[in-house]
Order: sequence, then C-alpha cells, then structure tokens
Amino acid sequence: MKNIKIMMMAAVAATSVLTGCSSIDKPVGAETYRPANYDASFAQGEASYTTSVFSILERQRRADTYKKIFEFCNGKFQTLGESDDGEKMHIRFACLPKQTVQTQSSYSVQQKSPSLH
Repeated sequence: MKNIKIMMMAAVAATSVLTGCSSIDKPVGAETYRPANYDASFAQGEASYTTSVFSILERQRRADTYKKIFEFCNGKFQTLGESDDGEKMHIRFACLPKQTVQTQSSYSVQQKSPSLH
C-alpha cells in the first residue's frame, strides 16, 4: 500500500515536471474591449515557458509555446526578441497578416503597343 502511494506521488511529480508550462502572457487587450475593426493579424504579445535543465523538455515546451502563439495569431507570426529571467524564457512576437491571393485582371495589365519603326 505504501509503495502504491509513493508511485502515485512520483507519477504526479513527473507529470507536473513534464507538462509544458507555457502561456501567452501579454496579448493585446481583453477581447471585450477591442474595437470592432480589430485585426488579430497585427497583434503583438509575449509568451513564456518554464526553462528546464533537460534539453528535451525545453525543446518540447518551446514547441508548445510556438503552437500557442500560432493559435493566438490564427496563423503565422514573427518573433521580435527573447529574454531569459533564469526561470522562464520570454518570447515577444507579432502576428503576421494573412496572405491574400490577388488575381490580376488582363485589363489591369498594360499592354505594349507594337512599334511602327
């Protein structure tokens, strides 16, 4: 019975160590107070994750943080800088606008007239 309790506590401790403690810390304003023409494509913010002495955990937490930023931005983003306070890694980011497909009409392309030389 005592071994089961020790194993359960070890499992809880391992799970808490392995979970990616990452978050979006400073999104641009609360959704309630954003203007009607707010475009998340141009939002900036800061995300962070807890550093680890184990590189595999650090890589996983960084990947989780990038995924959260991607989801926050509804697509691509650009990192603006990083800082490390000894406990957490902070990533400043800016969301990038959505790529729009622009088709060019044949009428909008200027046609060169043949020269009469």
